Amino acid sequence: MTDSSQPIAEFWRSFQDCAAALASAESVEHPAHEALLEKLHAIHPGLYLEFCIDPGGCELIVTADGNRALFPLVHAIVDRAPAISGWTMKPLKPKFGFPNTVSWDDLTIVTDHVVFDPIEREGSDELGLRIFVPGLKKSEADKAYNAILRALDHGLGEEKLAEAVHHTEVLPLPQDVVATDFIPLVELENFIRWRDEKRKATEGHTDA
Repeated sequence: MTDSSQPIAEFWRSFQDCAAALASAESVEHPAHEALLEKLHAIHPGLYLEFCIDPGGCELIVTADGNRALFPLVHAIVDRAPAISGWTMKPLKPKFGFPNTVSWDDLTIVTDHVVFDPIEREGSDELGLRIFVPGLKKSEADKAYNAILRALDHGLGEEKLAEAVHHTEVLPLPQDVVATDFIPLVELENFIRWRDEKRKATEGHTDA
């Protein structure tokens, strides 16, 4: 593995230099963000940044965009973060809970209307999700997929989502079914918890 110590140190030095500018930035188009992202990509091109700018305190999130192989690197980067007044640094996108709506480009989806059907293959522990959006046009499928991934990140957190869900697909809700035939997306965390408990109980019964 390539030694990332020096690029990590350079990333944090750059962040210290531009932290004040970022705290007052109105969008991610700020030059300081672009320069900082370039330093982060010098550590690994699969890493990204998210900011929460608030007068009461700012947050910097280093994310691997769901790539589990990069999670240890993200934690290593944040572990080396310097103390900077007014800033909190976090590894991976945390759990915020499902938003009321989620958008991508010009498409906005009401999260409460979205449902899912779990996909479980025999002989595998992997969980997939077939997600249905009522009223979705086929031409909007790509936008909906990106919007739903954003909702899942917020609902579960990046690490939990990557651990619990192996794959997803997003489709329009078929006209010959009703949404109540499926599980509300906002209940996904409860479903995962129920599934895990069921599997543990089954494994315990088998061992006995």
